[in-house]
Amino acid sequence: MKRIILAASTAVVFAATAGAASAAETATININAEVASKCGISASSSLISLEDITGTDAKVRSNVTEEIASKLNQAKVIPFCNKAGSQVKVERAVLSLVGFSGTSTTTGGYAQHVRYNLDTSINGLPLDTTSVAGASTVGVPFGGHTSAGDANTHIKFVKAASQGDAVASSNGTSPVATNWSSLTDRRLIAGNYTGYVTIELTPAS
Repeated sequence: MKRIILAASTAVVFAATAGAASAAETATININAEVASKCGISASSSLISLEDITGTDAKVRSNVTEEIASKLNQAKVIPFCNKAGSQVKVERAVLSLVGFSGTSTTTGGYAQHVRYNLDTSINGLPLDTTSVAGASTVGVPFGGHTSAGDANTHIKFVKAASQGDAVASSNGTSPVATNWSSLTDRRLIAGNYTGYVTIELTPAS
């Protein structure tokens, strides 16, 4: 009888041990994170150069704005804003004679400034135009990947639909102002001319 009772007791111990091994405890810890509203911009070049911007008559050539846009496109300007409602402001400074004095014409009636305007977009999405003052609000995020080899990541510059033609000009209130005149009958005085384009991105709040 003792041997039978001992065998039964051992079986109970094994059963209890097997039941304990199949039990498991699980804890889940949730993680919260945030991505802030951000914008950024890069370019492969900070300088573009044009050859003589006048024809044989010393008046501004008709395709100067297109040449500026082409050179800017070659600079591969890559922007992003990761939240809808961010603002983009593109401004152009008129081309001005280096060492110029004032905003009017020079002695002899020659012009010393050239007005041009550009429209901008990214992957078909309109951004801003230099023909209108102030920033444009962009209703969707843009610039979602960084491949410099994909033209869809670059700002595309084209001659503006409004006042896009390059023309001799005068009497603007500042280099980037939109109130520069159109002096289609004026020749340009000889010398070096400089200007610039700026792109300002402001993240949505």
